[in-house]
Amino acid sequence: MSSLTIDSYTVIGMGKTWDVPPRWVDYKLETLLGRSAEAGIDRSCVMALRDPFSDSANRKVAEFCAKAPDKLIGFAVHHPQREAGQLRPKLLEEIKSMGLKGVRADGHPSRELLDVAAELKVPVVYYPDPNEYAGPGRAYYMIAAAYPSVNFILPHLAVYRSWQWWGHYEAIDLVRRFPNVYVGTSSVVSRKYLDMAAREIPAERIVFGSFAPVLDPRVEIHSVKLLKVPEAAKALILGGNIQRLLGL
Repeated sequence: MSSLTIDSYTVIGMGKTWDVPPRWVDYKLETLLGRSAEAGIDRSCVMALRDPFSDSANRKVAEFCAKAPDKLIGFAVHHPQREAGQLRPKLLEEIKSMGLKGVRADGHPSRELLDVAAELKVPVVYYPDPNEYAGPGRAYYMIAAAYPSVNFILPHLAVYRSWQWWGHYEAIDLVRRFPNVYVGTSSVVSRKYLDMAAREIPAERIVFGSFAPVLDPRVEIHSVKLLKVPEAAKALILGGNIQRLLGL
């Protein structure tokens, strides 16, 4: 496997941010590609922002990927509850016909979504709503156990901007318990927890993600490069792991 630097978590296009409170933004392709190039990132996994019209948003992501096929890897975004009963045909088209490689759950993953992800063998990105769950563990324990064949990516080491420090501990515990849970590195501002993750869980279960262009990939990648792990482990975190998960 060649050593590529792959950003596992970026957003693109027009829509509502994942932040609380949300706001409407328009993230340009040129901005993402420019900053990624400066950071030394070879490819970026891109997904739409929150949008009530997921079909058109995911199609737009596929169009972005078609414009820069050597730089972008597309993920679909779906709301499992709002789109109940519609997910299988949508994901079959998006993954098999449009070339998207994974799905982000905008809400707690349902059996419907996870059944299709298992069938298509694509990873599921899921960041539990902190207003709905007291921590990532409560949201993840059942789905990770019930769907061992589905690989889950938990961004931000479970806590965006480390605002609930104990959630980072919970994420490390999740990885220890479930071989199908991976954690992303973006926005861990209390970086001692990122250092802790690198010490206590296998490098094979950590994936670099920047959350660009909300956050700056030039900064986020430097945070990973500061980890005190062997260069071979760092290469896995920076690209090898997500490359394997996506079957690239």
